[in-house]
Amino acid sequence: MVVSGNSFLRDSLEIIKTDLARNVSDPAESKRINNNSKFIHTSYPQRSVIYPIITIDHVSTDFSRAGMQTTNMDGTLNMELRIWAKDVKQRDDLFNDVVNRLQSIQFSSTSGTVNNGMHDFNILSAVNIDVPGDAAPHSKVMEVQYKYFDL
Repeated sequence: MVVSGNSFLRDSLEIIKTDLARNVSDPAESKRINNNSKFIHTSYPQRSVIYPIITIDHVSTDFSRAGMQTTNMDGTLNMELRIWAKDVKQRDDLFNDVVNRLQSIQFSSTSGTVNNGMHDFNILSAVNIDVPGDAAPHSKVMEVQYKYFDL
């Protein structure tokens, strides 16, 4: 799926979601089978979840003209990937798996992000967020950035 100007936001989120779902191991896969629960979401789910989960969402977008006398635009998309888990070790292990996968798929021959129009991958930040309480989930919020040319 190549990112297109008409649906670049949805396409970008779907490319990342699909790749992570196929290539990052779900520690709770056996528990999810009969519960209709998913490992990776493009927004925080409204129904109960089985941890760990990963959420992917759009944070911001900037556009500028791609040159003189053109209607094409170059853009920058910032997205948030958040790893939610019941313990810190699982959160950090999943974070490492996600970072390694995002780095490794940039230049894959057919399914890589560059081949799909998503260039210059950067991690802008990664912040731990812990909610007090014994049963509260731990999360790590990572903001990543991709650039798009000639949308």
